[in-house]
Amino acid sequence: MWSSYTRRFIRIRIYSVTKPKVHRLNTNFFNVKRLIKNLFLRKSLRLPKTVIKGYNEHFPATKNVEWSKLGKIYEVLFYDKEVEKIARFDKQGSLIELRTNLSPDSLPETIKSMAESKGEIMNTIQINRTDSLFYEIIVRENPIKRIMLLLNGNSEILESKVL
Repeated sequence: MWSSYTRRFIRIRIYSVTKPKVHRLNTNFFNVKRLIKNLFLRKSLRLPKTVIKGYNEHFPATKNVEWSKLGKIYEVLFYDKEVEKIARFDKQGSLIELRTNLSPDSLPETIKSMAESKGEIMNTIQINRTDSLFYEIIVRENPIKRIMLLLNGNSEILESKVL
């Protein structure tokens, strides 16, 4: 006679041999259901009318707009004249910050020469805050080492860190 352990093992083994497709279908069904729920039934972000008004005043003709909320700040990713931009607004609809992806060729010459002295320019972002202008530049010093530089409008390096 078989022990209870052996009988349980045989029962599990028979079930797993005879019923694997049904088990896999149920698992896939729940994964698909979860995927649909996350994609389509996700709660949408409610934007205050002041934020929408502020956005429309600054950027009337944009494409591919995606909103998110970071604490008390509303962030929007969009394309304006084929250029990717990220804008941040407060609850009153005031523009706090605008980040614009730039090509290295469109950098001011002083900023470009300072960044090129550190390595090959890979990515550039112009940051406009209420009363100041910054440039976030990623340079490749060698094939492995990349450095993020934060420069002000006067070509002074404010921050430098290895990525």
